[in-house]
Amino acid sequence: MIIVCDHCKTRFRLADEAVNRDVFKAKCAKCDQIFTVTRAPPPEEPLRLDPSHIVEDPRYKVITICNQKGGVAKTSTCINLGGALAAMGRKVLLIDFDVQANLSELLGVPGERCFFDVIEQGGDRELSKAVLKVGNNLWCLPSNSRMALLSKRYLHTRGFEKILADHLKRITSFFDFVLIDTPPSLDFFTINALMASDFAIIPTQAEYLAVKGVKHVENIIDVLRRKTRHSLEYKVLITMYDERNTAARAVRANLRQAMGHHIFRTDVVHDPLVQESQIVRKAIAEYASGSEAARQYAAVAREIVGQTA
Repeated sequence: MIIVCDHCKTRFRLADEAVNRDVFKAKCAKCDQIFTVTRAPPPEEPLRLDPSHIVEDPRYKVITICNQKGGVAKTSTCINLGGALAAMGRKVLLIDFDVQANLSELLGVPGERCFFDVIEQGGDRELSKAVLKVGNNLWCLPSNSRMALLSKRYLHTRGFEKILADHLKRITSFFDFVLIDTPPSLDFFTINALMASDFAIIPTQAEYLAVKGVKHVENIIDVLRRKTRHSLEYKVLITMYDERNTAARAVRANLRQAMGHHIFRTDVVHDPLVQESQIVRKAIAEYASGSEAARQYAAVAREIVGQTA
């Protein structure tokens, strides 16, 4: 369990078994503030995907969220963009394609069967059975530590870059959108995700090093286009933006000038409510629908939906 000091906003990890009450007092080790903690209710038991509920006229777009730099809100964007699309009535599948399994942890399904488990044990015919319902109109294909075996097993096999795309074909018709969360690297997992997608979102902070990560992703997309003739569109999404920061404003202006139509019209600001929503395992659209970040992710979702019309 993670608790947050009301005064200084310091986050602490507390063992679930350490306290047996739903409401209790805690003292911040950093600022000595005493604050009240309310334990979040346990997540509902994830529901298996019902194979009878197939989207009659699927207009999904498979979207990879990637940047080789960490800490740019890839996982947060996956959850909150997915939540925004789900709030619009779209059926959304979130795929955790990262060994770290942060997406699965935040959605409350850590340790569940992952993509590797399925293809090793039952093949793509069993993939739908590993998909868990984590919210209204929202499903997840989790990850776990065994995902590390996927690259070791298949990296040197013929057509390794299409293993995800080949197996996803059986379940994409269930959903309007499929969003893939990737690790902070341009390796086996990210390449597979890009090859399975027809659109990529590159989240980046308005910072110099983060922008360099954008260029690396652009380069790998260009290589995939040339070598595989894979048609892949992409856009950059500025995340955790702070208008008060002079350097951030300058980087943002340069990005918008350089990227042209390859950048979303909407920026997503740094909003503490996003971190709070993660603690209770909810997308920001559900946790605080009136927050600035929720409105901005909804605006990004509208841009995405417009691209599929």
